[in-house]
Amino acid sequence: MKTLTILILSLCWLGADAASWRVNNNPAIQADFATFEEAHDAASPGDTIYVEGNGLDNHYGLVTISKKLIVIGPGYFLNENDSTQANTAYARFRSITINPGAEGTEIYGLQIFYNGAGFQGIIINASNVIIARNYFQGDRDRIVFGAYNINNIAILQNFAYDIRGTAGFGANNVLIANNFIITTIYLNELSSGTIINNVVKTSITASYSQIKNNIVYQNTNTYPFGFDYGTENYVAYNLVNGVLHGGSNPPDPPGPGNIANVNPDGVFTDYNGSLGYSTDGKWQLNPEGIAVGAGESGVDCGMYGGPSPYILSGLAPIPHIYEAIVPISGSTVTGLPVTIKVKTQN
Repeated sequence: MKTLTILILSLCWLGADAASWRVNNNPAIQADFATFEEAHDAASPGDTIYVEGNGLDNHYGLVTISKKLIVIGPGYFLNENDSTQANTAYARFRSITINPGAEGTEIYGLQIFYNGAGFQGIIINASNVIIARNYFQGDRDRIVFGAYNINNIAILQNFAYDIRGTAGFGANNVLIANNFIITTIYLNELSSGTIINNVVKTSITASYSQIKNNIVYQNTNTYPFGFDYGTENYVAYNLVNGVLHGGSNPPDPPGPGNIANVNPDGVFTDYNGSLGYSTDGKWQLNPEGIAVGAGESGVDCGMYGGPSPYILSGLAPIPHIYEAIVPISGSTVTGLPVTIKVKTQN
């Protein structure tokens, strides 16, 4: 097996010379910028752009990032989970393309909804990029390794439709961890990485990769668990609703700890949605289920297991105000007493 250098993540925030900018496209709100393009063009490499939800049915469009930026939105499913944001409006983009020159970019807490012909999402054409805690709403909204050879990509804690590469180009030293994937994870034969602690509906296909602690809960009959064993994967401690399958190549022997024919109804807290859990909360593990402690070194399988568990509603790793009480009037004596409740999010 090819030796992989595991990407070590540090959620890096403002350096000594970095600035932060506020973007809100609601005309009634006074912010630094009304459009993301204006903020992007004015920002210096390394700056942080905070994109706010506006409570309106509009979006920030199709945008391109060409310099290193940290982009932070409010998260998603904010009305479904407790103690998220005092303002539960989401920040929606149609698509984001990260181009060469934007190496080191990090994106958190956004909602992606293209709602058009063809496929969009977040397209990554630069190395050293982190895509974390974002929601890809539609079946045309993907995380895509684009038409460049790139390295050191982290896809963490997203709620996404699928993750895939582009034919003829490689993405190497990729870390795909603690995501919910509605369909597939696909790394082509020019790519390599670590795929760990995800919940995936259909299949995982990869080469030269470590594939561990995942749960694949609804498989096709042809390729119940789309592992391409013939290209030196290490596949271990995965739970599969079906039979482990090596695709068309002669399969390498799978690693230890894989369990096939697992009924997902007993794995998740609210698999059938009958108990009223949130859209992302329902995928927490049933404490009596087989996935608890079934991963490598006794960790839980799935998106809530391991060292970087999924975060409800995609809240960015910064403090957030989850409740605000603001009187409609004050006085010259007492002023305007405002009460806020703040949580620090890991």
